[in-house]
Amino acid sequence: MLNTAEWPDRRWMFGAVAAVLAVTLWRVGWLAASKAELGVDEAQYWLWSRTLDWGYFSKPPMIAWIIRATTGLLGSDSAFAVRLAAPALQGATALLVLWFTTLVAGGRTGLLAAAVYLTMPVMTIGSMTMSTDTPMLFFLAASLVAWLRLVQSPTILRAVLLGLMVGAAILSKYAMVFVLPGMALAAVSVRGWQMPRRESWVAGFVALAAISPNLWWNFSHGFATLHHLADSAGWSGLRLYPHEVSAFLLSQFAVFGPVFFAVMLWQCLLVLCGGGNPALRGAVLLTLPVLVVVTGQALLSHAYANWAVAAAAGGSLLAALALQRLPRLLAATVLLQGALSLALPPLPAIAIDLRLPGGQQLFKRYLGRAEVAQFALDLAQANGLPTIVATERPVLADLFYQARDVRTKIFAAPPDGPAANHYAMAHPLPPNWASEVMLFVDAAAAERVLASDPGARELGRVTPTNGWAIGRSFVALQIGPDFWTAPVAPGGTLSLQDMPVPDAG
Repeated sequence: MLNTAEWPDRRWMFGAVAAVLAVTLWRVGWLAASKAELGVDEAQYWLWSRTLDWGYFSKPPMIAWIIRATTGLLGSDSAFAVRLAAPALQGATALLVLWFTTLVAGGRTGLLAAAVYLTMPVMTIGSMTMSTDTPMLFFLAASLVAWLRLVQSPTILRAVLLGLMVGAAILSKYAMVFVLPGMALAAVSVRGWQMPRRESWVAGFVALAAISPNLWWNFSHGFATLHHLADSAGWSGLRLYPHEVSAFLLSQFAVFGPVFFAVMLWQCLLVLCGGGNPALRGAVLLTLPVLVVVTGQALLSHAYANWAVAAAAGGSLLAALALQRLPRLLAATVLLQGALSLALPPLPAIAIDLRLPGGQQLFKRYLGRAEVAQFALDLAQANGLPTIVATERPVLADLFYQARDVRTKIFAAPPDGPAANHYAMAHPLPPNWASEVMLFVDAAAAERVLASDPGARELGRVTPTNGWAIGRSFVALQIGPDFWTAPVAPGGTLSLQDMPVPDAG
Protein backbone atom coordinates (compact mmCIF):
# COMPACT_ATOMS: atom_id res chain seq x y z
CA MET A 1 0.00 0.00 0.00
CA LEU A 2 1.18 3.54 -0.69
CA ASN A 3 2.58 5.58 2.17
CA THR A 4 0.12 8.43 2.62
CA ALA A 5 1.13 9.73 6.03
CA GLU A 6 4.85 9.85 6.55
CA TRP A 7 6.07 13.20 5.32
CA PRO A 8 9.43 14.69 6.25
CA ASP A 9 9.63 16.84 9.35
CA ARG A 10 8.82 20.44 8.37
CA ARG A 11 12.36 21.57 9.11
CA TRP A 12 13.76 18.81 6.92
CA MET A 13 11.32 19.72 4.16
CA PHE A 14 12.31 23.39 4.27
CA GLY A 15 15.94 22.30 4.32
CA ALA A 16 15.45 20.11 1.24
CA VAL A 17 13.70 22.88 -0.68
CA ALA A 18 16.42 25.34 0.36
CA ALA A 19 19.15 22.92 -0.73
CA VAL A 20 17.55 22.31 -4.12
CA LEU A 21 17.07 26.05 -4.58
CA ALA A 22 20.70 26.73 -3.62
CA VAL A 23 22.00 24.15 -6.09
CA THR A 24 19.70 25.54 -8.79
CA LEU A 25 20.88 29.11 -8.19
CA TRP A 26 24.49 27.90 -8.26
CA ARG A 27 23.86 26.32 -11.63
CA VAL A 28 22.00 29.34 -13.00
CA GLY A 29 24.76 31.68 -11.84
CA TRP A 30 27.50 29.72 -13.56
CA LEU A 31 25.32 29.26 -16.62
CA ALA A 32 25.14 33.04 -16.94
CA ALA A 33 28.94 33.17 -16.86
CA SER A 34 29.44 30.24 -19.23
CA LYS A 35 31.57 30.78 -22.33
CA ALA A 36 30.17 27.68 -24.06
CA GLU A 37 28.51 28.48 -27.37
CA LEU A 38 25.26 26.83 -28.36
CA GLY A 39 25.76 23.28 -29.58
CA VAL A 40 24.33 22.17 -32.90
CA ASP A 41 21.15 20.77 -31.32
CA GLU A 42 20.61 23.82 -29.11
CA ALA A 43 21.00 26.18 -32.08
CA GLN A 44 18.47 24.12 -33.99
CA TYR A 45 16.01 24.20 -31.07
CA TRP A 46 16.46 27.98 -30.93
CA LEU A 47 15.60 28.23 -34.64
CA TRP A 48 12.48 26.15 -34.05
CA SER A 49 11.45 28.55 -31.30
CA ARG A 50 11.36 31.40 -33.81
CA THR A 51 8.44 29.69 -35.62
CA LEU A 52 6.22 27.93 -33.12
CA ASP A 53 4.54 24.81 -34.42
CA TRP A 54 3.12 21.48 -33.24
CA GLY A 55 6.11 19.51 -34.46
CA TYR A 56 9.54 19.66 -36.02
CA PHE A 57 11.74 17.43 -38.15
CA SER A 58 13.33 15.35 -35.39
CA LYS A 59 11.56 16.19 -32.12
CA PRO A 60 8.17 17.12 -30.70
CA PRO A 61 7.58 20.82 -30.00
CA MET A 62 7.89 21.36 -26.23
CA ILE A 63 11.54 22.40 -26.21
CA ALA A 64 10.88 25.09 -28.83
CA TRP A 65 7.97 26.44 -26.79
CA ILE A 66 10.10 26.60 -23.64
CA ILE A 67 12.99 28.36 -25.39
CA ARG A 68 10.55 30.86 -26.88
CA ALA A 69 9.28 31.55 -23.35
CA THR A 70 12.73 32.06 -21.78
CA THR A 71 14.15 34.14 -24.62
CA GLY A 72 10.97 36.24 -24.62
CA LEU A 73 11.13 36.64 -20.85
CA LEU A 74 14.73 37.88 -20.97
CA GLY A 75 14.33 39.75 -24.26
CA SER A 76 17.47 38.04 -25.54
CA ASP A 77 18.56 35.22 -27.83
CA SER A 78 21.79 34.65 -25.92
CA ALA A 79 23.01 31.17 -25.05
CA PHE A 80 22.07 31.87 -21.43
CA ALA A 81 18.49 32.74 -22.38
CA VAL A 82 18.20 29.60 -24.53
CA ARG A 83 19.45 27.40 -21.66
CA LEU A 84 17.83 29.13 -18.70
CA ALA A 85 14.99 26.63 -18.30
CA ALA A 86 17.40 23.69 -17.98
CA PRO A 87 18.61 24.22 -14.38
CA ALA A 88 15.19 25.53 -13.31
CA LEU A 89 13.41 22.43 -14.58
CA GLN A 90 16.03 20.12 -13.09
CA GLY A 91 15.51 21.68 -9.67
CA ALA A 92 11.73 21.48 -9.97
CA THR A 93 11.97 17.85 -11.05
CA ALA A 94 14.04 16.98 -7.97
CA LEU A 95 11.24 18.36 -5.77
CA LEU A 96 8.66 16.37 -7.71
CA VAL A 97 10.78 13.23 -7.22
CA LEU A 98 10.79 14.01 -3.50
CA TRP A 99 6.99 14.28 -3.51
CA PHE A 100 6.47 11.15 -5.60
CA THR A 101 8.86 9.06 -3.49
CA THR A 102 7.30 10.27 -0.25
CA LEU A 103 3.91 9.08 -1.49
CA VAL A 104 5.36 5.63 -2.15
CA ALA A 105 8.00 5.02 0.51
CA GLY A 106 7.89 7.80 3.07
CA GLY A 107 9.52 11.14 3.72
CA ARG A 108 13.02 9.99 4.59
CA THR A 109 13.28 8.03 1.35
CA GLY A 110 11.81 11.01 -0.49
CA LEU A 111 14.57 13.30 0.73
CA LEU A 112 17.22 10.78 -0.29
CA ALA A 113 15.61 10.23 -3.70
CA ALA A 114 15.67 13.98 -4.39
CA ALA A 115 19.38 14.02 -3.49
CA VAL A 116 20.03 11.00 -5.71
CA TYR A 117 18.21 12.58 -8.65
CA LEU A 118 19.79 16.01 -8.30
CA THR A 119 23.34 14.64 -8.12
CA MET A 120 23.14 12.16 -10.99
CA PRO A 121 25.82 13.13 -13.55
CA VAL A 122 23.27 13.24 -16.37
CA MET A 123 21.17 15.75 -14.42
CA THR A 124 24.16 17.98 -13.76
CA ILE A 125 25.02 17.99 -17.45
CA GLY A 126 21.33 18.44 -18.25
CA SER A 127 21.35 21.67 -16.24
CA MET A 128 24.22 23.05 -18.35
CA THR A 129 22.72 22.48 -21.80
CA MET A 130 19.19 22.62 -23.18
CA SER A 131 18.00 19.20 -24.27
CA THR A 132 14.67 17.45 -24.73
CA ASP A 133 15.42 15.12 -21.80
CA THR A 134 15.01 17.91 -19.25
CA PRO A 135 11.37 18.92 -19.92
CA MET A 136 10.43 15.27 -20.46
CA LEU A 137 11.74 14.34 -17.00
CA PHE A 138 9.90 17.28 -15.41
CA PHE A 139 6.54 16.32 -16.91
CA LEU A 140 7.20 12.63 -16.26
CA ALA A 141 7.78 13.31 -12.56
CA ALA A 142 4.71 15.57 -12.49
CA SER A 143 2.62 12.79 -14.06
CA LEU A 144 3.78 10.33 -11.38
CA VAL A 145 2.72 12.70 -8.61
CA ALA A 146 -0.62 13.32 -10.34
CA TRP A 147 -1.09 9.56 -10.73
CA LEU A 148 -0.55 8.74 -7.06
CA ARG A 149 -2.66 11.67 -5.91
CA LEU A 150 -5.41 10.37 -8.20
CA VAL A 151 -5.10 6.93 -6.60
CA GLN A 152 -5.42 8.49 -3.15
CA SER A 153 -8.47 10.57 -4.02
CA PRO A 154 -10.00 9.91 -7.45
CA THR A 155 -11.54 12.94 -9.17
CA ILE A 156 -12.08 13.85 -12.80
CA LEU A 157 -9.97 16.98 -12.36
CA ARG A 158 -6.99 14.92 -11.17
CA ALA A 159 -7.49 12.53 -14.07
CA VAL A 160 -7.40 15.46 -16.47
CA LEU A 161 -4.22 16.73 -14.82
CA LEU A 162 -2.60 13.32 -15.17
CA GLY A 163 -3.51 13.16 -18.84
CA LEU A 164 -2.12 16.63 -19.47
CA MET A 165 1.18 15.79 -17.76
CA VAL A 166 1.59 12.56 -19.71
CA GLY A 167 0.77 14.39 -22.93
CA ALA A 168 3.24 17.16 -22.13
CA ALA A 169 5.96 14.58 -21.45
CA ILE A 170 5.35 12.96 -24.85
CA LEU A 171 5.38 16.41 -26.47
CA SER A 172 8.78 16.91 -24.86
CA LYS A 173 10.39 13.68 -26.06
CA TYR A 174 8.99 10.53 -27.57
CA ALA A 175 11.14 8.44 -25.19
CA MET A 176 8.30 8.97 -22.71
CA VAL A 177 6.51 6.13 -24.49
CA PHE A 178 9.12 3.74 -23.04
CA VAL A 179 7.56 4.41 -19.63
CA LEU A 180 3.92 3.99 -20.63
CA PRO A 181 3.75 0.16 -20.72
CA GLY A 182 5.14 -0.05 -17.18
CA MET A 183 2.76 2.67 -16.01
CA ALA A 184 -0.19 0.88 -17.54
CA LEU A 185 0.81 -2.45 -16.01
CA ALA A 186 1.27 -0.92 -12.57
CA ALA A 187 -2.04 0.94 -12.84
CA VAL A 188 -3.96 -2.30 -13.32
CA SER A 189 -1.96 -4.86 -11.33
CA VAL A 190 -0.01 -3.30 -8.43
CA ARG A 191 -1.80 -2.74 -5.17
CA GLY A 192 -1.68 0.90 -4.19
CA TRP A 193 -1.04 2.03 -7.76
CA GLN A 194 -4.34 0.90 -9.28
CA MET A 195 -6.44 3.61 -10.91
CA PRO A 196 -10.25 3.63 -11.02
CA ARG A 197 -11.46 2.64 -14.48
CA ARG A 198 -13.42 5.85 -15.18
CA GLU A 199 -10.51 8.13 -14.22
CA SER A 200 -8.00 6.03 -16.17
CA TRP A 201 -10.11 6.37 -19.33
CA VAL A 202 -10.36 10.13 -18.79
CA ALA A 203 -6.59 10.43 -18.29
CA GLY A 204 -5.89 8.38 -21.42
CA PHE A 205 -8.32 10.41 -23.52
CA VAL A 206 -6.83 13.72 -22.33
CA ALA A 207 -3.27 12.52 -23.02
CA LEU A 208 -4.28 11.46 -26.54
CA ALA A 209 -6.03 14.78 -27.12
CA ALA A 210 -2.92 16.64 -25.92
CA ILE A 211 -0.63 14.91 -28.42
CA SER A 212 -3.12 14.80 -31.31
CA PRO A 213 -1.94 18.11 -32.85
CA ASN A 214 1.57 16.66 -33.03
CA LEU A 215 0.24 13.49 -34.61
CA TRP A 216 -1.57 15.63 -37.20
CA TRP A 217 1.60 17.63 -37.83
CA ASN A 218 3.48 14.41 -38.55
CA PHE A 219 0.72 13.21 -40.86
CA SER A 220 0.71 16.49 -42.78
CA HIS A 221 4.52 16.49 -43.07
CA GLY A 222 4.93 12.98 -44.40
CA PHE A 223 5.68 11.54 -40.94
CA ALA A 224 9.03 13.33 -40.97
CA THR A 225 9.71 12.77 -37.25
CA LEU A 226 8.81 9.09 -37.41
CA HIS A 227 11.09 8.59 -40.41
CA HIS A 228 13.87 10.33 -38.49
CA LEU A 229 13.32 8.07 -35.47
CA ALA A 230 13.43 5.00 -37.71
CA ASP A 231 16.69 6.23 -39.22
CA SER A 232 18.10 6.85 -35.74
CA ALA A 233 17.13 3.33 -34.65
CA GLY A 234 19.22 1.99 -37.52
CA TRP A 235 17.79 -1.52 -37.60
CA SER A 236 19.30 -3.73 -40.28
CA GLY A 237 17.46 -7.02 -40.53
CA LEU A 238 18.17 -9.67 -37.94
CA ARG A 239 21.77 -8.76 -37.22
CA LEU A 240 22.63 -8.52 -33.53
CA TYR A 241 25.28 -6.34 -31.90
CA PRO A 242 26.14 -7.68 -28.42
CA HIS A 243 29.10 -5.29 -28.15
CA GLU A 244 26.63 -2.39 -28.40
CA VAL A 245 24.73 -3.84 -25.44
CA SER A 246 27.92 -3.89 -23.38
CA ALA A 247 28.77 -0.33 -24.37
CA PHE A 248 25.27 0.90 -23.53
CA LEU A 249 25.10 -0.78 -20.12
CA LEU A 250 28.56 0.49 -19.19
CA SER A 251 27.51 3.99 -20.21
CA GLN A 252 24.64 3.87 -17.71
CA PHE A 253 27.11 3.77 -14.84
CA ALA A 254 28.33 7.16 -16.04
CA VAL A 255 24.81 8.49 -16.77
CA PHE A 256 23.24 7.64 -13.40
CA GLY A 257 26.42 7.34 -11.34
CA PRO A 258 28.21 4.02 -10.75
CA VAL A 259 26.82 3.37 -7.28
CA PHE A 260 23.33 4.68 -8.01
CA PHE A 261 22.98 2.51 -11.11
CA ALA A 262 24.30 -0.60 -9.37
CA VAL A 263 22.01 -0.32 -6.33
CA MET A 264 19.07 0.61 -8.55
CA LEU A 265 19.46 -2.69 -10.41
CA TRP A 266 19.98 -4.53 -7.13
CA GLN A 267 16.73 -3.10 -5.73
CA CYS A 268 14.88 -4.07 -8.90
CA LEU A 269 16.15 -7.63 -8.52
CA LEU A 270 15.21 -7.69 -4.84
CA VAL A 271 11.63 -6.59 -5.52
CA LEU A 272 11.23 -8.99 -8.45
CA CYS A 273 12.34 -11.84 -6.18
CA GLY A 274 9.58 -11.01 -3.72
CA GLY A 275 11.42 -8.85 -1.24
CA GLY A 276 10.57 -5.36 -0.04
CA ASN A 277 7.31 -3.44 -0.01
CA PRO A 278 4.90 -4.74 -2.69
CA ALA A 279 4.11 -1.13 -3.58
CA LEU A 280 7.68 -0.85 -4.90
CA ARG A 281 6.72 -3.10 -7.80
CA GLY A 282 5.23 0.00 -9.36
CA ALA A 283 8.58 1.78 -9.16
CA VAL A 284 10.28 -1.24 -10.72
CA LEU A 285 7.78 -1.16 -13.57
CA LEU A 286 8.68 2.49 -14.15
CA THR A 287 12.37 1.66 -14.32
CA LEU A 288 13.21 -1.80 -15.57
CA PRO A 289 11.10 -1.85 -18.80
CA VAL A 290 12.81 1.35 -19.95
CA LEU A 291 16.24 -0.21 -19.50
CA VAL A 292 15.12 -3.45 -21.17
CA VAL A 293 13.64 -1.66 -24.20
CA VAL A 294 16.70 0.51 -24.79
CA THR A 295 19.06 -2.44 -24.21
CA GLY A 296 17.06 -4.31 -26.86
CA GLN A 297 17.53 -1.36 -29.19
CA ALA A 298 21.28 -1.53 -28.54
CA LEU A 299 21.28 -5.23 -29.40
CA LEU A 300 19.53 -4.57 -32.71
CA SER A 301 21.66 -1.58 -33.70
CA HIS A 302 22.93 0.96 -31.17
CA ALA A 303 21.67 3.11 -28.31
CA TYR A 304 22.92 6.45 -27.09
CA ALA A 305 23.71 6.76 -23.41
CA ASN A 306 20.83 9.14 -22.65
CA TRP A 307 18.10 7.09 -24.30
CA ALA A 308 17.17 5.39 -21.00
CA VAL A 309 17.09 8.57 -18.93
CA ALA A 310 13.31 8.18 -18.53
CA ALA A 311 14.14 5.54 -15.89
CA ALA A 312 15.58 8.23 -13.61
CA ALA A 313 12.44 9.04 -11.60
CA GLY A 314 11.63 5.48 -10.58
CA GLY A 315 15.32 4.68 -10.38
CA SER A 316 15.94 7.49 -7.88
CA LEU A 317 13.32 5.99 -5.57
CA LEU A 318 14.82 2.51 -5.85
CA ALA A 319 18.40 3.70 -5.39
CA ALA A 320 17.46 5.77 -2.33
CA LEU A 321 15.64 2.84 -0.77
CA ALA A 322 18.57 0.49 -1.34
CA LEU A 323 21.14 2.95 0.02
CA GLN A 324 19.16 3.46 3.21
CA ARG A 325 20.40 0.02 4.25
CA LEU A 326 23.98 1.09 3.50
CA PRO A 327 24.36 4.42 5.33
CA ARG A 328 28.12 4.74 4.87
CA LEU A 329 27.94 4.04 1.15
CA LEU A 330 24.98 6.42 0.92
CA ALA A 331 26.87 9.24 2.61
CA ALA A 332 30.03 8.71 0.58
CA THR A 333 28.15 8.50 -2.73
CA VAL A 334 25.92 11.52 -2.17
CA LEU A 335 28.90 13.60 -0.99
CA LEU A 336 31.08 12.52 -3.92
CA GLN A 337 28.44 13.03 -6.60
CA GLY A 338 27.22 16.17 -4.84
CA ALA A 339 30.74 17.60 -5.07
CA LEU A 340 30.86 16.63 -8.74
CA SER A 341 27.48 18.27 -9.38
CA LEU A 342 28.84 21.50 -7.90
CA ALA A 343 32.22 21.28 -9.62
CA LEU A 344 31.00 20.80 -13.20
CA PRO A 345 28.89 23.98 -13.74
CA PRO A 346 31.80 26.41 -13.21
CA LEU A 347 34.03 24.69 -15.79
CA PRO A 348 32.55 26.32 -18.95
CA ALA A 349 33.08 29.70 -17.27
CA ILE A 350 36.55 29.31 -15.75
CA ALA A 351 38.12 26.47 -17.76
CA ILE A 352 36.39 26.43 -21.14
CA ASP A 353 39.62 25.32 -22.86
CA LEU A 354 40.13 22.39 -20.48
CA ARG A 355 41.72 19.47 -22.28
CA LEU A 356 41.53 15.74 -21.66
CA PRO A 357 44.72 13.68 -21.19
CA GLY A 358 44.85 12.98 -24.94
CA GLY A 359 44.79 16.71 -25.69
CA GLN A 360 41.19 16.94 -26.90
CA GLN A 361 39.13 19.85 -25.61
CA LEU A 362 36.49 18.74 -23.09
CA PHE A 363 33.99 21.30 -24.41
CA LYS A 364 34.97 20.90 -28.06
CA ARG A 365 31.33 20.68 -29.22
CA TYR A 366 30.62 24.14 -27.75
CA LEU A 367 33.64 26.04 -29.10
CA GLY A 368 34.57 27.57 -32.43
CA ARG A 369 31.03 27.63 -33.75
CA ALA A 370 30.73 31.39 -34.09
CA GLU A 371 34.15 31.62 -35.74
CA VAL A 372 33.21 29.43 -38.71
CA ALA A 373 29.75 30.95 -39.19
CA GLN A 374 30.93 34.53 -38.78
CA PHE A 375 33.68 33.98 -41.35
CA ALA A 376 31.04 33.03 -43.93
CA LEU A 377 28.74 35.91 -43.01
CA ASP A 378 31.52 38.50 -43.20
CA LEU A 379 32.73 37.15 -46.54
CA ALA A 380 29.22 37.20 -48.02
CA GLN A 381 28.74 40.80 -46.92
CA ALA A 382 32.13 41.85 -48.25
CA ASN A 383 31.31 40.39 -51.67
CA GLY A 384 27.78 41.74 -51.84
CA LEU A 385 26.12 38.32 -51.72
CA PRO A 386 22.95 38.40 -49.59
CA THR A 387 22.43 34.60 -49.66
CA ILE A 388 24.47 31.72 -48.23
CA VAL A 389 23.79 28.07 -49.03
CA ALA A 390 25.34 25.22 -47.04
CA THR A 391 24.98 21.44 -46.92
CA GLU A 392 25.98 20.31 -43.44
CA ARG A 393 23.56 20.49 -40.51
CA PRO A 394 26.14 21.80 -37.98
CA VAL A 395 27.18 24.59 -40.35
CA LEU A 396 23.58 25.52 -41.09
CA ALA A 397 22.72 25.56 -37.37
CA ASP A 398 25.53 27.99 -36.64
CA LEU A 399 24.81 30.15 -39.68
CA PHE A 400 21.14 30.60 -38.78
CA TYR A 401 21.98 31.47 -35.18
CA GLN A 402 24.79 33.88 -36.00
CA ALA A 403 22.71 35.53 -38.76
CA ARG A 404 19.80 36.31 -36.43
CA ASP A 405 20.55 40.05 -36.41
CA VAL A 406 21.69 40.51 -40.03
CA ARG A 407 19.90 40.50 -43.36
CA THR A 408 21.84 37.64 -44.90
CA LYS A 409 19.53 34.82 -45.97
CA ILE A 410 20.52 31.26 -45.13
CA PHE A 411 19.34 28.19 -47.05
CA ALA A 412 20.10 24.49 -47.14
CA ALA A 413 21.19 23.05 -50.46
CA PRO A 414 18.18 21.60 -52.31
CA PRO A 415 17.76 17.97 -51.26
CA ASP A 416 17.93 15.22 -53.84
CA GLY A 417 15.18 13.00 -52.47
CA PRO A 418 13.78 13.04 -48.90
CA ALA A 419 15.14 15.79 -46.65
CA ALA A 420 17.95 14.55 -44.38
CA ASN A 421 17.49 17.18 -41.69
CA HIS A 422 15.30 20.07 -40.55
CA TYR A 423 17.10 22.64 -42.68
CA ALA A 424 16.69 20.64 -45.89
CA MET A 425 12.98 20.19 -45.07
CA ALA A 426 12.07 23.68 -43.86
CA HIS A 427 14.73 25.97 -45.38
CA PRO A 428 15.85 24.62 -48.79
CA LEU A 429 17.03 27.02 -51.45
CA PRO A 430 13.84 27.87 -53.36
CA PRO A 431 13.60 26.44 -56.88
CA ASN A 432 14.45 28.79 -59.72
CA TRP A 433 16.54 31.01 -57.45
CA ALA A 434 17.49 33.90 -59.74
CA SER A 435 20.58 35.46 -58.12
CA GLU A 436 24.13 34.45 -57.32
CA VAL A 437 24.76 32.91 -53.91
CA MET A 438 27.68 31.93 -51.73
CA LEU A 439 28.04 28.19 -51.29
CA PHE A 440 29.79 27.34 -48.01
CA VAL A 441 31.13 23.77 -47.94
CA ASP A 442 34.14 21.82 -46.78
CA ALA A 443 37.30 21.69 -48.87
CA ALA A 444 36.61 18.29 -50.47
CA ALA A 445 33.19 19.36 -51.73
CA ALA A 446 34.60 22.69 -52.87
CA GLU A 447 37.13 20.96 -55.13
CA ARG A 448 34.33 18.98 -56.79
CA VAL A 449 32.30 22.13 -57.31
CA LEU A 450 35.23 24.03 -58.83
CA ALA A 451 36.01 21.10 -61.13
CA SER A 452 32.41 20.78 -62.31
CA ASP A 453 31.38 24.43 -62.67
CA PRO A 454 33.74 26.76 -64.56
CA GLY A 455 31.70 29.73 -63.34
CA ALA A 456 32.31 29.01 -59.65
CA ARG A 457 34.82 31.26 -57.89
CA GLU A 458 36.56 30.76 -54.56
CA LEU A 459 36.14 33.70 -52.20
CA GLY A 460 38.08 32.44 -49.21
CA ARG A 461 38.61 29.59 -46.79
CA VAL A 462 38.99 29.06 -43.07
CA THR A 463 40.63 26.25 -41.08
CA PRO A 464 39.60 26.50 -37.41
CA THR A 465 42.29 25.89 -34.81
CA ASN A 466 39.81 25.57 -31.97
CA GLY A 467 36.58 23.78 -31.17
CA TRP A 468 34.20 21.49 -33.02
CA ALA A 469 35.70 21.81 -36.52
CA ILE A 470 39.38 21.92 -35.58
CA GLY A 471 41.57 20.87 -38.50
CA ARG A 472 38.76 20.99 -41.09
CA SER A 473 38.82 23.48 -43.96
CA PHE A 474 35.69 25.31 -45.11
CA VAL A 475 35.56 27.11 -48.44
CA ALA A 476 33.27 29.90 -49.61
CA LEU A 477 32.38 29.77 -53.30
CA GLN A 478 30.46 32.23 -55.44
CA ILE A 479 28.13 30.36 -57.80
CA GLY A 480 25.50 31.33 -60.33
CA PRO A 481 21.74 30.81 -60.18
CA ASP A 482 21.83 27.87 -62.62
CA PHE A 483 24.33 25.90 -60.54
CA TRP A 484 21.86 23.34 -59.16
CA THR A 485 20.47 22.38 -62.56
CA ALA A 486 23.63 22.59 -64.66
CA PRO A 487 24.89 19.15 -65.85
CA VAL A 488 28.17 18.14 -64.22
CA ALA A 489 28.46 14.71 -65.83
CA PRO A 490 26.66 12.86 -68.58
CA GLY A 491 23.08 12.50 -67.42
CA GLY A 492 23.65 14.05 -63.99
CA THR A 493 23.46 17.25 -61.94
CA LEU A 494 25.24 18.32 -58.80
CA SER A 495 23.16 17.45 -55.74
CA LEU A 496 23.51 16.68 -52.08
CA GLN A 497 24.80 13.27 -53.09
CA ASP A 498 27.94 14.98 -54.32
CA MET A 499 28.40 16.81 -51.03
CA PRO A 500 29.30 15.59 -47.55
CA VAL A 501 26.37 13.68 -46.05
CA PRO A 502 24.54 16.11 -43.76
CA ASP A 503 24.08 15.07 -40.14
CA ALA A 504 20.48 14.06 -39.56
CA GLY A 505 18.60 15.92 -36.88
